[in-house]
Amino acid sequence: MEFDLGAFRREEEQKPRIKVLVGEFGSGKTELAVNLVTYMQKSGLKTAVVDMDLVKPYFRTREHRQQLEADGVTVIMPQAGLAHADLPVMPQGLPRVLGSPEFRVVIDVGGAKSAIVLGQVRKSIQENGCEVLMVVNVCRPFSRNVDEIVTAMRNVEAASGLAVTGLVGNTNLGAATTMQHVATGAQIVGQVAETTGLPLRWLVLPPWLYGQMEEATPILPLHPRTAYPWDE
Repeated sequence: MEFDLGAFRREEEQKPRIKVLVGEFGSGKTELAVNLVTYMQKSGLKTAVVDMDLVKPYFRTREHRQQLEADGVTVIMPQAGLAHADLPVMPQGLPRVLGSPEFRVVIDVGGAKSAIVLGQVRKSIQENGCEVLMVVNVCRPFSRNVDEIVTAMRNVEAASGLAVTGLVGNTNLGAATTMQHVATGAQIVGQVAETTGLPLRWLVLPPWLYGQMEEATPILPLHPRTAYPWDE
């Protein structure tokens, strides 16, 4: 079963052009951001990805810069001397892509500590139209049940000043992910959706499981792009 880029593009054209990805450590925001902008660019949408994940020094969108730029994606990140600094540094070029109607923009943020920096550009993000998506992996700490997920979401909202508008179920254990993991995650995220009234934007599946779940919820296949030491 192949992913329908045409249908993906038509759906995205109906959504706000700025997409903000938030979530706890290990939720898979960076992999999701990289996959999303790759799909957008391949579908014919001019796309930029913004790295604003300030907390963890590894596995950030900026690590994929070379391949993303080769694919035609504009990468916005802190300047070279600060690329690996865990500081609230506003990436150069951010106002340009936020204010330009020609760009679809995906912002990889992180949890509450990283979300604080969004306050510096909150007005611009809101004025240009955005959706804020909480990425949830129930196999990770602080995201194992409804209460933990809702608490994390409220913390991000308080730090950023932006309301979460949708959920992304991204439950996985990397290369060891099974359909049982995905199904358990989908059930819990579904409960969060019922509790909060938020829509479930996507259910993410690794390529080896794509096509094995009923598509009551939009399915997004995610191709791992990061090499983790523990997978070697």
